[in-house]
Amino acid sequence: MTLDLFSLQLMTSTVILIAACLYLLETLLRRDGAAGRLWSATFLAGVFSALCYLVWVLLPQPFVAVAIGNGAFVAATAFIWLGCVAFNGRSLRTPAIFAAAVVAAVIVAALAEGPDGGDWAGGVGLFLGNAVFAVLGALETRRGAIGQRWSAAGLTVVLWIETVWFLGRTVVFVTAGPESELWRAAFDTATSSFLTIILVVATVVVTSVLRASESALRGQADTRTLVVDERGVLQPESFRFALGAFTARASVSGEPLVVAVAQMSDAGAVARAFGPEEAETIVRAFRESVRRHIPATAPLGEMDATTLTFAFTPSADADAGRIAVDLHDRVVDDLAALGMSIVPVVGVGVATTAEVGYDAEALRDRARDAAVAATAGGVPGR
Repeated sequence: MTLDLFSLQLMTSTVILIAACLYLLETLLRRDGAAGRLWSATFLAGVFSALCYLVWVLLPQPFVAVAIGNGAFVAATAFIWLGCVAFNGRSLRTPAIFAAAVVAAVIVAALAEGPDGGDWAGGVGLFLGNAVFAVLGALETRRGAIGQRWSAAGLTVVLWIETVWFLGRTVVFVTAGPESELWRAAFDTATSSFLTIILVVATVVVTSVLRASESALRGQADTRTLVVDERGVLQPESFRFALGAFTARASVSGEPLVVAVAQMSDAGAVARAFGPEEAETIVRAFRESVRRHIPATAPLGEMDATTLTFAFTPSADADAGRIAVDLHDRVVDDLAALGMSIVPVVGVGVATTAEVGYDAEALRDRARDAAVAATAGGVPGR
């Protein structure tokens, strides 16, 4: 039985659409984490790509649809990789920027060939873009938390097959061309459609198993992954969630809680006077000094490079103001010990639940306002 191009595209689109609908429905019911949402985006991108290719089949010379379809196809593979990165708890910022840049390049490469580019306009970019993200995804599935799941091996196999397939298409496309017998026999749209269907079904099964295991390990659907640097400093969003959990627990027991913010000013003046390297040295010294002098059990978070915040339960014989004064003096002494002619101004502000209540955002904002005022006045504040 021989299927025409429209039938092949319709069949592929139907399979992708069914997979996407089922996957998205499960995502909504689970209130899924970042990995599940990104894998859901894989199927959305796949559906959009299939629709673009249907337009390409039905309308004469729809080169824009081909270009956008190529970009969506590559984006689908990129979302698989990004989902694996999120599963491992790594930062998505740089990978997401890289993925967006590659997808944009694939679209531009197809558009640059214009209406005369033919059915395979931007084909090399499409093939190589998918191969790159398939390789990255396959490598990511062998590391971190996802690498410890036996089911991830299935996704690794799928991505390596995709890598070999698209690299093979690239070589044959460049050397023999899309009109060659080898291309028509092994790498044309018909073979690609059947392989796409198989890989989509396999991806749905594997990522669903991975998502279920992630949910079981989380214990609850509404969870967050905390991100810390190598010195144990929580990133801003992570500290916000952690502080919310601490204040919620403290409010139940009525236990007092203090949020403090330590801020250093004049880093710009140091950079202008001595250069960026000296300014960076002072910033590192400031951050290390705050980390060293706060209570050992206090979670420490970053608000920006020169502003750190932490939370702690005050002891019966020491109030928040005294702790702020002590931290201010110790940090100033550490910065003065660097021997530079300019010592940045340090301000420490605190906010207590006795004054503000058990509102995490209000505590943090009050402490930061106090730190800003203290920096201006040169003394600790509250």
